Amino acid sequence: MKHNVQKYLEDIRLSILDIENDTEKITSAKQIEENQLLFDGLCRRFAIIGEPVYRADKIDKHLPITDKRKIMGLRHIIVHDYDLVRAADLWTIINKHLSVLKAEVEAILKQEE
Repeated sequence: MKHNVQKYLEDIRLSILDIENDTEKITSAKQIEENQLLFDGLCRRFAIIGEPVYRADKIDKHLPITDKRKIMGLRHIIVHDYDLVRAADLWTIINKHLSVLKAEVEAILKQEE
C-alpha cells in the first residue's frame, strides 16, 4: 500500500475516534440537534472522513471499504448542501455504520504493519 493511502486511513481512524469521544454521552439525535457546536463538530469530522476516503479510492480502487460512494456523498452534502444535513441522519450513521468503517480501516492498517 502506498504511504498516502495509509495516511488517509489514519486520518479516518482518528476522526472516528473523535466522533466516538464526542458522542460518548449522547443518547439521541435530539441532543445533537440542540447542541450546535456538537452538530458542527460532527459535520466537520464526517467531512474529514469523506475526503480521505475519496483520495484513497483514487489511489486504490480496490480498497475494501464498504459504502465508499455513500461516505464520499455525505462529505459532498456536508460541504455543498449543508442545509440538508440532519442530526437524525448523523445519529443513524454513528450508531449503525461507523463501527463497520472503523473495523475495516483498522483491519487494513493492521495488514500493512
